Amino acid sequence: MKHTLLMLACALPFYLLQALDFNNLTEDAHLSGPQYAAKDLQGRVIAVEVWGYQCPPCRASLPHMAKLGKAYANDARVAIIGSHAQGRNEEAILKLLKTNGCEYAVYQFFGVSGAPSAGGLPFAYVMNHKGEVVWQGNPYSQFTAFEDAIETAVKAMPKLPTGSLLTGMDLVHCKDVIKRLTIGQNVETTLRQLQSRVKRGGAAGEEAAAIIERCEQWADEKEAAIREAMEQLPSAAVSEAQHYLRTFPARSAALKKEIAALAKDPVVSKLAASRANLAKLSQTKAATANAKKKLISQAKMQLRQLSTLAVKEDNPDYADVKALWEAFLASMTEN
Repeated sequence: MKHTLLMLACALPFYLLQALDFNNLTEDAHLSGPQYAAKDLQGRVIAVEVWGYQCPPCRASLPHMAKLGKAYANDARVAIIGSHAQGRNEEAILKLLKTNGCEYAVYQFFGVSGAPSAGGLPFAYVMNHKGEVVWQGNPYSQFTAFEDAIETAVKAMPKLPTGSLLTGMDLVHCKDVIKRLTIGQNVETTLRQLQSRVKRGGAAGEEAAAIIERCEQWADEKEAAIREAMEQLPSAAVSEAQHYLRTFPARSAALKKEIAALAKDPVVSKLAASRANLAKLSQTKAATANAKKKLISQAKMQLRQLSTLAVKEDNPDYADVKALWEAFLASMTEN
């Protein structure tokens, strides 16, 4: 059935999905900030600035880009990406990015197939969630227009519940399932219902097939990531598994037993709880100085609690959780 669904999904009309191809979205080309895989960018608003470290207007625009990157850092609908388009003087580039507080993703010669070419530097473009270019121009002299284009593209995205499995999909025939296909709630009954629409064929059947394929892809990738983490980072596996187990309870029955066995270890359990606390705090907006002070205090308390665990310092799971909290604390104190 899975292969059938994949073939059906490939035949979907443009309004439903348009897969994008990326240039230099690789580890070798990565310079700074978050790293993306191609699948991470599908269905998102993508804002790209093409710049160079030797270009005065480019350097002058970096503080604005830093602010833009921070504004969308926790917004899963948007990806801000810098494409460095001059010689790869990594030391000079990284110094500029750090000096200006740029924390968004930066790649050497990143691009999207079909995107406009830069006639000069700096140059920027915005692609909506369908992969359409909705704005292009000079981000230095037209920064407000650049910001407005991103905001407009975000507002035009389908209104989906938080944690939706359907991000980036413009549904026409199966809108009734949108609220039922969110991470953390059982989706298996809804997917079985969609199978009957696939059998009936037509445009609704094709759309249902694409929805099923999307959900199965998420489940495949989530289970693979959990199993990869189980050996070296068991607390990450336990923490990440909670959403997956609730979303696909029947499919994940075997994994559930393995996760339960891992969680019986008191250290693993406490580290998993610490990861969950970090995830929650990372989503908290520190709008005031007092709110930021409270977050810093909570992070310091979590680090103190970690130091009381009876675990070796070189334990990779412990070291990973500690490093994550230290990075979060550093980000709060630097801003």
